[in-house]
Amino acid sequence: MTKICHVMTKICHVTHLHSTTDTRIFLHECRSLAKAGYDTYLVAPGNSREDHGVHIIGCGESPATRWGRFGSFRRRVCKVARELDADIYHIHNPLLLPFALEMKRAGRHVIFDSHEDVPGQILDKTYLGPLFIRKIVSKIYRAYETYASRRIDSVIVTDIHGIRIFEGRAASVVYVDNFPDLEDIRFHDGDFREREPIVCYVGGITRIRGIAEMAKAMEGVDGKLIAAGSADAGLEKFSHGNVELIGKINRDEVNELYGKSVAGLCILHPVENYIEAHPIKVFEYMAAGLPVICSDFPVLKKFVEGSNAGICVPAFDVDAIRSAIVKLLNDRDLARRMGLNGRRAVEEKYLWQNEAAKLIGLYRKIEAQE
Repeated sequence: MTKICHVMTKICHVTHLHSTTDTRIFLHECRSLAKAGYDTYLVAPGNSREDHGVHIIGCGESPATRWGRFGSFRRRVCKVARELDADIYHIHNPLLLPFALEMKRAGRHVIFDSHEDVPGQILDKTYLGPLFIRKIVSKIYRAYETYASRRIDSVIVTDIHGIRIFEGRAASVVYVDNFPDLEDIRFHDGDFREREPIVCYVGGITRIRGIAEMAKAMEGVDGKLIAAGSADAGLEKFSHGNVELIGKINRDEVNELYGKSVAGLCILHPVENYIEAHPIKVFEYMAAGLPVICSDFPVLKKFVEGSNAGICVPAFDVDAIRSAIVKLLNDRDLARRMGLNGRRAVEEKYLWQNEAAKLIGLYRKIEAQE
C-alpha cells in the first residue's frame, strides 16, 4: 500500500469496549489508514501511545461492571473523541450511535463499523430478561439503528449477512471482512510430530463461544487445551485438568501459542449472531498453518472444509469435537497437510490487504464529497 502525499485528513476511531490493541480496529483498520496517509487517532480503553503512525489516546481501564462501561466510561470516551475535532469519525459500538449523530449534526463525516448483528445478538442476552422483553428491546434498537444509519455517511459490515441486514436501512453499506494480515500472523511450518499434544482457542471466552463444550471434549484426551482471552465471570471453573485458561495475551504470545499447537478450535453456538459470521480466529489459525476444528455452519464449512483446512463438527456434539481433536493429535501428517491448505487459502483468497483497499476506497469517496 503506497502512502500518498496530500493535506492529511484527520480521522478518529472510537470504541468504549475494545482495547487499543484490538485486531480489527487497531491492527487492521487504523494501521492501514495511517499507512495510506491519514492522520489517524484511536480513542479506546487502555494506555496512550504512538504505534505504527497511529495516535492512540487511552482512556484508562474499562470498568469491570457492564453498567460502568455503558455509562460514565462511554461518556468519557466520547468527550475525548469530541475534543479531537476530527474530519471523519469511525465508531465501533452500537451505544456510540448517539455520539455518531451528534458528530454528524456538527458537520463531521461519520462511519459506523457494525461488527455484529446487534438486533439478533440482543435476543441472546439473557441478562436483559425474558425472551419477550429481549424481542421488544431488539425491535427498539433496530428502529434506532435504522434511523441513525440513514443519517450518517456509511455503515461497514464484516460479512455478506451484514449487507443483507442493512440493505435499505443505511445510506451506504460497505463489506470489509475480518481476514488476517500476514504481517501479524507468523506461519509455523515446523514438524507437527515434534509438537506437544496441544490444541488452542484464542478469543473471548464465553458460553456461547463454546467453552463448556471444548472443556468437556478434552475429558479423556491425552493432550491439553490452552484457551487465551478474557473470560466471562464464573467461567474460570473450566480451567482445570488438561484445560488451561491463560487470560488475555499479546500478539507475540498469540503467535507463540499458534506455533506450539496442533490445531485451533472455534466452537461457536448456533445463535443468530454467529451462524453466518466470519470469525477472525478461524482465518488466523489458517494463516498460522494450523488446521481448524469449528462449528459446522454452512459459511464456515465453505471456508474450512472447502479449503480442506480442518474439520467441521456440530457445536453441541462433544463426542464429535473430541473425535476431531484426537484425530488431529494422533495424525500429525494430516494436521500439517490441513494447516498448509489453510495457509494457501489465506494467501490466495482470505487476505486483509484486499479488505484494506475497500476500506480506503470508502474514505476516499467520503473525502471527495467535500
